[in-house]
Amino acid sequence: MPASDSRSATRAGALRAAFAFTAAITAALCVATPPAATAQAQRTAQEQRAGEPQRAGEYRRAARTPQLSLSASAYRDVVQDRVTVTLYAERESPQPAAGQAQVSELLGPVLERLKARSELQVQSSGYRTDPVWQQSRIVGWRTRGAIQVSARPSDEFNRLIGELATKLNLESVGYWLSRDAQLATERELIAEAVSAFRAKADAATKALDFRSFAVRQVAVDGGGPAHPVPVPKMAMSRAGAAEAAPVPLPGAEGRTTVTVTVTGTVALEP
Repeated sequence: MPASDSRSATRAGALRAAFAFTAAITAALCVATPPAATAQAQRTAQEQRAGEPQRAGEYRRAARTPQLSLSASAYRDVVQDRVTVTLYAERESPQPAAGQAQVSELLGPVLERLKARSELQVQSSGYRTDPVWQQSRIVGWRTRGAIQVSARPSDEFNRLIGELATKLNLESVGYWLSRDAQLATERELIAEAVSAFRAKADAATKALDFRSFAVRQVAVDGGGPAHPVPVPKMAMSRAGAAEAAPVPLPGAEGRTTVTVTVTGTVALEP
């Protein structure tokens, strides 16, 4: 057989094999996709297309519905349940090292004593050494170190601070509301604020001659009190205090206001 005839026969066989393979794949795909599934997919697509005009109509009606924005608040006065006291030591010396040593000797034992009590929160509140100027020249160095002590107000805490004030100077006292107490109060106020919001929306709806309202958007915000600035107290020198018995810190916790505000938008329905 000539070589050209052999090549033609080979190409014809390859074509027949390719057609057979394609036919087999097509048949397999037809079997893998049942007619029921195809029908279901077609029905789903038809339902989606049929629902598009309805949804578009709803969107247009919602856009035409009058919207009313309003807010309402609920608040409560609560007792401040934390107190922070700032104590400090200050010394002047010809050289910085001497004053720093004296301040450290005063603060060290007090810090160790306070940190041993788990009910207290203690932290350093600044430590610095500055030159003392006189007639444009440095005549000495002033070192100052401070600590802050926070706790629940109590007579025991007042006695402790009075005792420490015989060793250190009392700089400030500040009462404030703890984060836990603020959050607990906010949780109690949410229901009151939501009720006030709905009452306000109902009153506005009736005043505008609409039948009812539907809430569209709403946000709840807690306006807790900011941490207060400690109130300065008259500093008591260690030398003067050493001559007298410890006097308890006089103090009376104040009250602060916690507020929860609900803001939102309602749709007015005729």
